[in-house]
Amino acid sequence: MELRHLRILSQVEASGSIRKAARALCLAQPALTAQVKRIEKELGGAVFTRSRDGVRLTELGRYVIGSGRELLADFDRLVAETSALARRTAGSRPLRLAAMAELDLPTMLTTLADLLPSVSVATSTVPTLTEGARALGAGEVDAALLFAFPGAECKLPEEVGYLDIVPVEPAFVAFPADHPLADRAEVPLCELAGESWIAADDPEECGRERLFHRACERSGFVPRIRHRALSCEIVLPLVRRGEGVALVHPLCTPPPDIVFRPLAGSPVSRSISLCWQRSSVVDARIPVLVERLAEAYHLKVGRRPVYRDWWLAHEGPLRARVPEGSPAPAPCLEPLVALGGCLC
Repeated sequence: MELRHLRILSQVEASGSIRKAARALCLAQPALTAQVKRIEKELGGAVFTRSRDGVRLTELGRYVIGSGRELLADFDRLVAETSALARRTAGSRPLRLAAMAELDLPTMLTTLADLLPSVSVATSTVPTLTEGARALGAGEVDAALLFAFPGAECKLPEEVGYLDIVPVEPAFVAFPADHPLADRAEVPLCELAGESWIAADDPEECGRERLFHRACERSGFVPRIRHRALSCEIVLPLVRRGEGVALVHPLCTPPPDIVFRPLAGSPVSRSISLCWQRSSVVDARIPVLVERLAEAYHLKVGRRPVYRDWWLAHEGPLRARVPEGSPAPAPCLEPLVALGGCLC
């Protein structure tokens, strides 16, 4: 039994249902149900009784939640007081920055190093939105770049501020260059009902696949997943061979025999946000940091013609222009890029 298990049980009790708790925890409902059952098995009895109206605490549950609530409060107070003491007694503590995979941690690092030259900086990655929110709330991270898919958003602690860097980042679809739909400016998802798909093999709590399946259902079909993969190094050769089509990140660059096209209406997208502790030294530098991150992102958009055209049509002018003579981005089969997980 761990503290995180107590937090899960407390959230279920506070929410009144597994469904509402799953949304608050940014988890899929089946995954949360399975986790609660594992916790109950470890405790040796049911914590909740289930009904169509939600969940209610059993006698065991009332004891666990009651005692656990005090324990969590004591632990959170310990963390908060320790963090405050560390800030008062260790002025040389490194500024701690984090980002989820693929996001622009280098620009955040460079900007804050320029703005705070006397402060050392430490960086890390966070695997999920939930973990990023937890690290910010616990004072383990000063600022983080996080992404979220619609329906999988996570409530941030009150002491954490946030601003969107990219409110809508659409997924594109990858085709072989000779595919019948490859010459379209954009493709309605319903026209891909007969295709096989190559899907991202990512954690269920990410929310990406759930959003994709809902979008397909709204378009009148259930997607036929033929392959699963983690990176473009695997995906694009499968696309080239005609094994299926795939959702890809709009900042990827296709090799010559593959094309990327936007989906009409952007049914699959995510947002990218900068989140930070309001009590951190970062707080006063947020306007400059947001501007630099947006400019860096727009510069990347401007170097990718398909994404640039989509952006100009849907989001308006770019904040940064590509310098003349800049080299074209390398295709996504380059090994370094393939490590980043180009699947949207």
